[in-house]
Amino acid sequence: MPTAKAQQVSIPVQAYGLLRRRADYLWGLANPYIQQKADFFDGIDAAQPTTFVWMGATYAPFGTLANDGWRVRAIGGAGKYSYQTPVAPLGINDAFAFSGELLGGYRKSFSGVFGQTVYVGAFAGLHYEDQILVYDDPGNPARGSDAGFKASLEFYSRIQEHYIVTAFGSASTVHEKYYAKTSLLYELNETWALGGEIAFMGDARYKEHRAGLAGALTWQKKIFTLSAGVLENSGRGEGTYLTLSVYSPF
Repeated sequence: MPTAKAQQVSIPVQAYGLLRRRADYLWGLANPYIQQKADFFDGIDAAQPTTFVWMGATYAPFGTLANDGWRVRAIGGAGKYSYQTPVAPLGINDAFAFSGELLGGYRKSFSGVFGQTVYVGAFAGLHYEDQILVYDDPGNPARGSDAGFKASLEFYSRIQEHYIVTAFGSASTVHEKYYAKTSLLYELNETWALGGEIAFMGDARYKEHRAGLAGALTWQKKIFTLSAGVLENSGRGEGTYLTLSVYSPF
């Protein structure tokens, strides 16, 4: 089921907050430019059972993204997934998924936590999703359209100057969707960062676990992130994944 992928912005960037260095610093992604009130992000996630694309933006109505304060975030995505079921002629059913989110939240920084500054962001709001199956399957509890409430919580901090750690989790009443991810990056310089990540996701139909490597490149006021690794999906078994995302302040 691919719609959880939009939360990677991850998810790529959805879970990323600003960290102070000599200038603003986006989690795992250097952002050495002027402070901004909004950012834009998009990306694609490709794996054995799913393909999903997304785009979105975060806006700080009061102050800038570098400061603590209120946030507004909008995300849209679309994709395709497949799973095993006896209702399909060849045993594999395809489905198309479309999702949208409108969230409001607040970001707060806490100093002196084990000698570090920890940034915490909390969001909540409306979530809509529509899953259209090629072959109708009453046994798929995530089929059809659903609207409901979604909440997410994100943590990020710089550790010992060059390490950046993040943790992100979300849950939605829409199709019982959930997503959790944590990652650790080491900043090689102001352009490159490398590290690893693990993630857990699912909904009323499936569960998926991931583990992989991640890297970030800052270039021309844009931040490119690439992650790749292995996964285990309850609907399609073991496989691999590749995620590419782009972030840009404006």
